[in-house]
Amino acid sequence: MNKLTITVLSTLILMASGTALGQGIDGEPGRKDQRQQAGMQAMPVVEQFMRALRRLDLDDDQREGVRTIMKDLKEDIRPVMAEAKAGQQKLKELIKAASYDKKAVAALAEKEGKLATERMMITSKALSEVFGLLTEEQRSELDALAEERIQRRGERRKQRSEES
Repeated sequence: MNKLTITVLSTLILMASGTALGQGIDGEPGRKDQRQQAGMQAMPVVEQFMRALRRLDLDDDQREGVRTIMKDLKEDIRPVMAEAKAGQQKLKELIKAASYDKKAVAALAEKEGKLATERMMITSKALSEVFGLLTEEQRSELDALAEERIQRRGERRKQRSEES
């Protein structure tokens, strides 16, 4: 593939990967997830972490701490996500333009790379803070849940490849 194709594909993938962020710690049955209520789509790593966290036996202080951290995360990441959304719109305009502007697309790709870095820094800091709230036993359980998830994913991939 040439550089231009790689740049455009990378930009599209990065822009699509982190469209918005939501939160939710209470997995109450029959209740819409908070991110669905807000019309947002969470980043997969945050979604998976929060889903696993719901399976742990958190005390009230831990739950409140997680809520606070996730609320702060949402506020911190909102401007980054808005900027990424504006970049997506600009890319759509550039794609539809009468002539292709390689420099403008490259500038967008570079900007999206910086935004992706910023999203990762903000998100990893928040998840680290949440992890810091956990007891050693809860951390071990979280690790076990992650290992189970990896195994299930591997089994599903194996089944799909056998079906093909």
